[in-house]
Amino acid sequence: MEKKSATPLYQQLVESIKNQISTGQLKEDDKLMTEQEFSEAYNVSRITVRKAMELLSDEGFVVKKQGIGTFVASKKLNRVMEGVMSFTESCEMNGCKASAELLSLEWKKASISIAKHLNINEGDKVLCIRRIRGCDEWKVMLEENYFPEKYGYILSENLNGSIYKILKSHGTIPVHYIKTVSICFPSEQEQEALELPDKQPLLLHRETVMDAERNVIHYTKLIINPEHYTLTIIR
Repeated sequence: MEKKSATPLYQQLVESIKNQISTGQLKEDDKLMTEQEFSEAYNVSRITVRKAMELLSDEGFVVKKQGIGTFVASKKLNRVMEGVMSFTESCEMNGCKASAELLSLEWKKASISIAKHLNINEGDKVLCIRRIRGCDEWKVMLEENYFPEKYGYILSENLNGSIYKILKSHGTIPVHYIKTVSICFPSEQEQEALELPDKQPLLLHRETVMDAERNVIHYTKLIINPEHYTLTIIR
């Protein structure tokens, strides 16, 4: 640490840790030293260490776990919403590989809630597709899609990839969406599917997607592990 430098000590510490992360000296989920250990190793005050950790946490480089310590943050999929973008496209933009594990595929009768989202009648036939979506080695979300009956051609397609690519190949282009985001806790089945160590809070996205004429294409419920996901919305 250069104490005579114009750069504040806490900022020097931030850059040092960032460099260790970028070069692989510190890897994802590695536990960092305690404030006291950093203070002694770098010959700085604990206040300096605390400021550095706050900055690193704000920028998403580290994560503080109450009662356990501070860890190098896991790599996250940063999904940028500027118009409608598929999960697969978001992964590709981040230099990652998307995956899809099909859990179930079935016709159902639309409940009042699903019918309202799809702008159809209660009891109408809908196609329900449930999948686990992954980004590289991480299981990121549980995806539950509902499509009106006219999109039944999806059944004959490979559902281990992007459904949006299937839709576009049939001339259906997602353009508009209505999204709500809230917090939820997983059921035992959801916890097991996403391989969560405990019932931690998750993100719940509900999304109705439409074409250019605002005809509803599908309604989706996403249960997302926020440890591997951030959302940026551009309007």
